[in-house]
Amino acid sequence: MSSLQMLRVHVAPVGFEVDRIVLPAVGMKADKVWLITHSNPSVDMGNQFVSSIRDKLKQARIECLQTEADRTDLFDTLRALRIIILKEKANSILVNVSVGSKIQAIASMMACMMFKDTATIKPYYAVPERYTSSVAKEEKQETEGLKEIIGLPEYKIEIPSDKLIRCLDLINRKSAGKSGVRKRDLKDSAIEAGLIQEDEKRITNRKRTKELYSEQAAYMSLNKNLIEPLQKYWRFITETKVGTHHIISLTDEGKNALHFLSAGI
Repeated sequence: MSSLQMLRVHVAPVGFEVDRIVLPAVGMKADKVWLITHSNPSVDMGNQFVSSIRDKLKQARIECLQTEADRTDLFDTLRALRIIILKEKANSILVNVSVGSKIQAIASMMACMMFKDTATIKPYYAVPERYTSSVAKEEKQETEGLKEIIGLPEYKIEIPSDKLIRCLDLINRKSAGKSGVRKRDLKDSAIEAGLIQEDEKRITNRKRTKELYSEQAAYMSLNKNLIEPLQKYWRFITETKVGTHHIISLTDEGKNALHFLSAGI
């Protein structure tokens, strides 16, 4: 899509501020704003500002969409951000990292660094004209006005390939209710899912995969392309021997990564 066709999409977690979300969107001529609200509105004191934000955006003729995430959970916030980025990847995405909770701000900055190869995405910080002395229960925003908008440095955080993410998801599903998945079962499932490199001489009938793909070649491909990078580089899985079986399990880091990286796969 050409730059003339790309929409200007802003993303902002909702905290206790209105101007800090609305004014940058208006000033930078946003076409659309995504609000990320707390998944439990009944305990979110910032929820009282959502209607005001939406009304002001509507007055400015800016489309407003909304999604939810646990504002206290870094990985759930990253999940919500990834879903938005995947939906808007054909557009220019600007993420407001100056609003919401500290956890949401960290997640917003991380998302810009993790998913910059997925979409045109840039973080910015909105400096308010003044800070108020109010508290949330007074129904008055914590800051007012907009002094300036600061573009932030664009760095990159590497994330696993789609193939490795799909393998994590496969391990997670096959481990449901168990401590892990047998390596043999993972090998068979990885072949069926097309995660293992197949021999060019093999026919492509998936139903006959196990018969036509040698055991040794399958395990070599599984180890080299999936197990080793996930275990040694990313530390997302462990491999332990239980009796005669090798069991593949997700680490806590692997579970956390899967929580947000599996969104949209």
